[in-house]
Amino acid sequence: MMVLVSPTQTPRPAARRAAPLRLSDALRLRVLYEDATEYGSAVTSQCDATVRRACAAIVAVRKREGLASVVARSSELLAAALASGGLGELYERPGVLRPACLYPPAGQVRPVALQVERPAGEVVATIELSAAFIAELARWTGEWYRGARAPRGGPARALWDALADVDALVPVGPAPTPPPREATFVGHATVAIHPPSARLLFDPFLFPPSPRYPATYQPLTARDLGPLDAVFVSHSHPDHFDVGSLLYLGAETPIYVPAVERESLLAVDMVWRLRELGFRRVQPLRWYDAVQVGACRVTALPFYGEQPTTGARYHPEARNAGNLYLVDDGQRRQALAVDAGQDEAGDVKRLAAEAHRRYGPLDILWGGYRAFAVYPIHYLFSSVARYLLFVPPEQWAVRQHMMNDAADLLDTAESWGARAVVPYADGGAPWYWELGLGPRLDGSGRVNPVVDPRPEVVAGAAAARSASGDALIPSPVRVALLRPGDSLSLQGGESRVLRRRPHAWPYPE
Repeated sequence: MMVLVSPTQTPRPAARRAAPLRLSDALRLRVLYEDATEYGSAVTSQCDATVRRACAAIVAVRKREGLASVVARSSELLAAALASGGLGELYERPGVLRPACLYPPAGQVRPVALQVERPAGEVVATIELSAAFIAELARWTGEWYRGARAPRGGPARALWDALADVDALVPVGPAPTPPPREATFVGHATVAIHPPSARLLFDPFLFPPSPRYPATYQPLTARDLGPLDAVFVSHSHPDHFDVGSLLYLGAETPIYVPAVERESLLAVDMVWRLRELGFRRVQPLRWYDAVQVGACRVTALPFYGEQPTTGARYHPEARNAGNLYLVDDGQRRQALAVDAGQDEAGDVKRLAAEAHRRYGPLDILWGGYRAFAVYPIHYLFSSVARYLLFVPPEQWAVRQHMMNDAADLLDTAESWGARAVVPYADGGAPWYWELGLGPRLDGSGRVNPVVDPRPEVVAGAAAARSASGDALIPSPVRVALLRPGDSLSLQGGESRVLRRRPHAWPYPE
């Protein structure tokens, strides 16, 4: 269904305004962009499609021979792709990307439509938006999510009517009980930290409830999380910077994002992209900037890792710009390390040791453990095909260890003096794994221990950190295994996992 929302559209009868309605939690919103750049932008992921087209011969080899053969022939296949005029066309000269490829003109990528989806990405409607309405989108979606009456006219009324036509508006009803004022693992890299004085949300990537999932186990929605004082985004990959989730939070919610000097293939200018949708309180944070939210002091720390290589690469001036966040509420200290690891600019383990000296030890470290250790040619078949463009030939056959694995995460936690570590940032619930994000943990499929290990791998690594004679030596850091929907109580100096329906893990542990 395609609907054009324009200022000249005639509104429906005023009777439609009688009862307040709100945006339904049963649907997701997605902003669609028109990408007029020559090579494609990271905003739309068209740049990844461009790289795959330029490497069509390699894609064909994989279909015939499998990925293992492609990896074994990496140097041969990539050299041929460069020489054939396909991949080579993206470079101005060897090792130097064309400026329009490395820095797609930001103004040539613009939002044009709002897509309404059911779980698992089923499209319900695509609502085309007029240019004049785009700058007010966050205002209207935020107000409508809380509950409102139909606007009297103009493009806002036209959008309201289009949403009503696909049952995206429902009676307001009572607000759900928010999670405990502790720390709640919403899922993947989304964490709500709710000390007594503030409500903070990190990397919101929210999904609608659905009968597809057990009745006693449904996703936490923005309404479930309650009012927020601030939102923090770690980096611009779409499973961390999800504009559709942010639209539910409204135009006035403070949103803090990493500073991006210039939009590139590796980093979306999140300040630009949010402000053009009408978010009014977006602030970039540079490394070591700090903000005060209630009694919480949140410090942005360097984000090393998840770059195209762990060592030297083309165009080091362009980065997957990101921040780790340190949260200190005066009573306890937590850090969120998402997809951190090491790259040519630094290592999260050394950062942890420095932060320990500078800020003190942690109560909780939230950390990724997936590793994503792959050979560069594997990027072609991932969500970051663009990374391949930054890898020098001498590294084509060298595995890149982009993020922490379980042992690295424990190294980081020990260096930071953490009392406990929570493995996260790799899916964790059916609404993620049905989209291919993270391992299946319900017993219905084989878990790949290399690509997507279970979070239990961190507990196993912690139990056998070292050895003396016949004895295994465990890590002094306790591993807290949380499932999406779990909260972590930090009262009394000990951490305790809290569960409640309808967000209680239903599968075997």
